[in-house]
Amino acid sequence: MQMNAVYTIRQMMIQACIVLIAVSVVSSNRAYGQNKLTAILFKNVRIFDGNASAATPPSYLLVEGDTIAKISSEPISSPDEYLTTVIDGKNRVLIPGLIDAHYHSAGQYANPDVDYGYNYIVAGVSASHILLEGFTTVRDLGGPSFGLKKAIDDGIISGPRIYPSGAMISQTGGHGDSRSWNELNPKFGGN
Repeated sequence: MQMNAVYTIRQMMIQACIVLIAVSVVSSNRAYGQNKLTAILFKNVRIFDGNASAATPPSYLLVEGDTIAKISSEPISSPDEYLTTVIDGKNRVLIPGLIDAHYHSAGQYANPDVDYGYNYIVAGVSASHILLEGFTTVRDLGGPSFGLKKAIDDGIISGPRIYPSGAMISQTGGHGDSRSWNELNPKFGGN
């Protein structure tokens, strides 16, 4: 029984990629200067909102801009002023975006042997990958992620919403202390 529950959750997470592909469409429309309002119409999707005990029967969901405008068991049409992308969910499950509460946007794949530009490109590619994995929001717990956040917010690249914390806070010898084991703290013993 537990295996079926795990399989169902895993299946739902994989199927959530439909939403993220659609988010990429909206982001790319914004990035390439299309001024028309964008909408996404999902049809034939079962919706699991995290509150109900099961997903809905096949339904329609309309997203206008960044807002869910309508959910219905009957067909929905999008207003004419919207550039609408229609996605047939083929009876898959649509779930809310996931949140990663401990993430390092610009630091987790950083290579200290190459320049910062390379590391930021890797961080941008990583941001688009985590979005496609179902994470629409991350809490960055340390590292230089403000530039990446701005590029995502401005629609230049696709990625999750980032809540950056800035510099990492750590105790001596802890996770954020990057000194070698034999280096003394310069503050110990005076100036």
